[in-house]
Amino acid sequence: AAAAGTAAAAEAGTAGTAGTAAAVHAAVAASAGAASREGNGGAEGGSVVSVANLPWSATDEQVRAAFAGCGEITEVECRTEHLRGGKRRYVGYVQFGSSAAAAAATALHGTDFGGRLIKVVAASGSARRKGKGGQRRGAAGAAAEGA
Repeated sequence: AAAAGTAAAAEAGTAGTAGTAAAVHAAVAASAGAASREGNGGAEGGSVVSVANLPWSATDEQVRAAFAGCGEITEVECRTEHLRGGKRRYVGYVQFGSSAAAAAATALHGTDFGGRLIKVVAASGSARRKGKGGQRRGAAGAAAEGA
């Protein structure tokens, strides 16, 4: 079921951000039953997922909209993290109201978001705070950059 959801998301995701949100919702619907049948208890006991490989133009609001079908979202944060060797990556963290919602979100790993295949994995609270030198950017930061 998750593979079918991924394929649907990949096809619909090429229509842009609005298409991406619809594709992600379709993938969640297709994979939610599979996640609950697998009995994985949800995101390794946590309620936060890390979303890597986001487009640099993604905002907190776009990420929230894309994951809204997974369950109640309590917080979204997208930011630039500085890695060794001077490289940077743009990553999002989505905190859900339950571990079951976070588990549904991990089923979106490999789906299209703004033309890129996102990597969605369970994140511990400490992993979320690790981003040294990270720069938080929501709608205001993206607008200031002209994205």
